[in-house]
Amino acid sequence: MSSRKLVSLSTSFRIILNELPLINNIEEEMSIRFFTRLENVAIDAGLLVYSLYDSSKDKEDQNQGRFVLADTVQLVKTQVDRDIWVWLQSHLPKNDTLGSTNILLESLKELLCCNSDSIASVKNQLERVHEELGFIQILLNGAERQGNNDELRDIATRVIDKARELQYTIDSLEVTDVPLTYLKIWLSVMIREINIVKTELPECWRKEFTPIASTAMNDEDAVGFKDVKETLRGKLVGGPRELDIISIVSMPGSGKTTLARSFKNDQSIVSHFNIRAECRVSQVYTRKDLLLSILNDVIDEHTDLSKEGESELAARLKRTLMRRRYFLIIDDVWEKDAWDDLKLCFPDDENGSRIILTTRLWEVALYTKRFTDPHDLRLFKNEESWLLLQRKVFGEEKCPEELKQIGQEIAEKCKGLPLSVVLVAGLLARMDEKEQCWRQLELSLGAQIQGDTKDLVQLSYYNLPHKLKSCFLYFGAFLEDREILVSKLTRLWIAEDFIESDDKKTLEDIAEAYSEDLIGRNLLIVTKKRSIGKIKACRVHDLVLDFCKEKAEEENLLLWLKRDHPGFYSNSDGDRRVRWSTSCSGARSILFREVSDNTFAVMKNASDIFGSFKFLRVLDLESVIVYSIPIELRNLRYFAVRTAKHCIPSSIDSLSNLETFQVKGMKEEIKLPIESYEIVIMQFSSGISTIANLPTLHVLKLQQVDFDRNEWEVRDNEFPQLKFLKLENLNLSKWRASDEAFSYLERLVLHRCLYLKAIPSGFGDMDYLQSIEVKSCNQSVIDSTMEIRETQVDMLQRCGFKVFIQQ
Repeated sequence: MSSRKLVSLSTSFRIILNELPLINNIEEEMSIRFFTRLENVAIDAGLLVYSLYDSSKDKEDQNQGRFVLADTVQLVKTQVDRDIWVWLQSHLPKNDTLGSTNILLESLKELLCCNSDSIASVKNQLERVHEELGFIQILLNGAERQGNNDELRDIATRVIDKARELQYTIDSLEVTDVPLTYLKIWLSVMIREINIVKTELPECWRKEFTPIASTAMNDEDAVGFKDVKETLRGKLVGGPRELDIISIVSMPGSGKTTLARSFKNDQSIVSHFNIRAECRVSQVYTRKDLLLSILNDVIDEHTDLSKEGESELAARLKRTLMRRRYFLIIDDVWEKDAWDDLKLCFPDDENGSRIILTTRLWEVALYTKRFTDPHDLRLFKNEESWLLLQRKVFGEEKCPEELKQIGQEIAEKCKGLPLSVVLVAGLLARMDEKEQCWRQLELSLGAQIQGDTKDLVQLSYYNLPHKLKSCFLYFGAFLEDREILVSKLTRLWIAEDFIESDDKKTLEDIAEAYSEDLIGRNLLIVTKKRSIGKIKACRVHDLVLDFCKEKAEEENLLLWLKRDHPGFYSNSDGDRRVRWSTSCSGARSILFREVSDNTFAVMKNASDIFGSFKFLRVLDLESVIVYSIPIELRNLRYFAVRTAKHCIPSSIDSLSNLETFQVKGMKEEIKLPIESYEIVIMQFSSGISTIANLPTLHVLKLQQVDFDRNEWEVRDNEFPQLKFLKLENLNLSKWRASDEAFSYLERLVLHRCLYLKAIPSGFGDMDYLQSIEVKSCNQSVIDSTMEIRETQVDMLQRCGFKVFIQQ
């Protein structure tokens, strides 16, 4: 037998062995099959080698052995390729969104820029896919106005499927799991699919999608129920002198929360009651969180109550309410126990205090009754539905005459459910103001409305621009009725590559625009606004959240952890509603959620648990106390953690892609990565000096940090690229900063810095400073802020400089 043929067989055998790194990261059953097949190859190879040294074997037997070995090698390679292909596809995130193509375009761009020898053989294919995919993405984005078009969805799904497969392969290359062969295969498939799609996509779908202005309402906005309000108002300010509970009972989406909240700022209620407060219970709650929610509404915000125990908080609340006429809203109560947890805190001084309680359950409403019978909230009348629809679609403007008839028909189809009206309005607000367009939606609603509100949420989801779909489903990672900070949400979106880059805007600005777009479509509810008018926090309706969770799970977008996993235990008995699957090592995001903001799970071996999740971009362990940091996750971009260690290991600088690093601890020293885009430091006693020279640090938030001797001195050239600085609840008294520090700072925020005497005067000469926000600080800090404003505006003529002060 020729040496050339033996070399050929040897090469084939090596190709199979090259699959080993990937096989080792795949499920056990596949590994067993692989090694069984490998054993067969080894046996045939051994027989062939033996025949070469056995003089009794003729050349024909040797050739026969070579053919058998060649067939075995080829069969094994085919079987292994098929198994790996099936496994990879089964572990791909399946969300039907062009977020997949956004991520892929960025990955292709990074690959092309790195000029690595490892991709030299496929560089032309990479360039071709990058160019063609950008073209396809533009067309599909422009086609969004076609709505729920089956033909378009089929075309988009095919492109997105291939984009997901190719992106997964690229991520695999970065962690050296998948051979380059698979990248070549998927590039070829992608090019072929794009060519087919280009011939099928009609010219009429090339029109660009243009977002329109938001007409969203907040929780406090209320339309309709005028007669109901009059009835309930009479019971609130009249009736018995004893404490009374007024329960509002209705189905989900009927507007009971909005109705209840409308009384909080009602002038007759404001003038009648000394105290007004609220809390939202939901299915999952802790007594401490409910007590804190009410107390934070009624006492001085300078008081930090989070460290007090339940019994202390309950006693404090009772003392606060005693001998005062109070009005409370207890929203979304699901069980009797929730009321039992709170009722002893509500004194009855026979001064006309009132509590509104909202619930879906008559059993709960009857259980809490004292004097007034529960109010069975009716559905909207047709005219109320139409009034709300107009408000949501047109804001303060009038509905065009030609749309009134069809608009009223659409409102009537909402069957009196305010949430249905709001969701339909979100669809109409994105359509042309033409009767034909509205008529098409009215026809599609014929089947949708006959189902439940979930069908409307799904319709709203299908009508989202592709770029917003993943962002919307991401709300499935949050707990019911939990307020979500927009700043955190946008950083998560950015880490996931959900945001399309734009040379004219920052990713943060674009992400914030995405959140405003979702609010404009009535899929999010604004709960807090910043002093500068921008959205600070939001939440989603329970029914919308249920859809996001179900769809995100169906699309394999998010990974959840089971509470009984042996890697951690909890000091809370609450239900985390989490799922864990060790076979999902291809996950891109893991977010751990605790029932309460004041209870934490403990994870002693985080490195072992997450070490195999090589593709992770987001790891949110903010509610978990960890004893080890997983430093093997080279793709990680967003990392939030609470640590029980004395310091963060310096080896964390191996996380070279990390953009956001949020760490909370127990007043210990902290060491941080060499490069991070954003850092949040909470409850540490030192460590600020270790980050002062980070070259890529843009965002720094210091919360509950104790400075040595209550002083902070910032030297020349420190914080060279910092753009945003927030100081909150610090012991800082004296703050000195060199004129050469904070060279690119744009925004300074001070909250509850009760000991600080002044802001360094050098801030008045900063070239890039755009605003200072001061809340709950000393008058001397306010005075120094106004001096800085005088320098910036009056002396340097920077008219765009803004100051926001709130006592």
